[in-house]
Amino acid sequence: MPNEQEEYALAEFGAAIVVEEAARRISMEEVARHNSPEDCWLVLHGKVYDLTKFAKGHVGGKTLITDLAGKDGTLVFAASHGENVLNGIRSSCFVGDVDASTVREDHRAKPSVVARARL
Repeated sequence: MPNEQEEYALAEFGAAIVVEEAARRISMEEVARHNSPEDCWLVLHGKVYDLTKFAKGHVGGKTLITDLAGKDGTLVFAASHGENVLNGIRSSCFVGDVDASTVREDHRAKPSVVARARL
């Protein structure tokens, strides 16, 4: 958070100061309950997204997303997307931050051999 002088300097340049509300902290157990095409939550780069509606219009097909429902899909996602891709869906799909202490190895989806070969 900027101090008073920094706020003034930013205001002089017309910059807005955005104070974000603290994100909801979500356990992996809760994410795992949203594990179907009709209720599809994923963890991507430590953030939880509800991709239920988004999956229907996914260019690569909805099953690429819904097969990861209820899991940490970061490794699979990263095999074909940059983290910046999430910027376009953050405002409509972001649910909160995953509680990293609740993520176990079996929660993490692994990319297929074909996807890893593209890396």
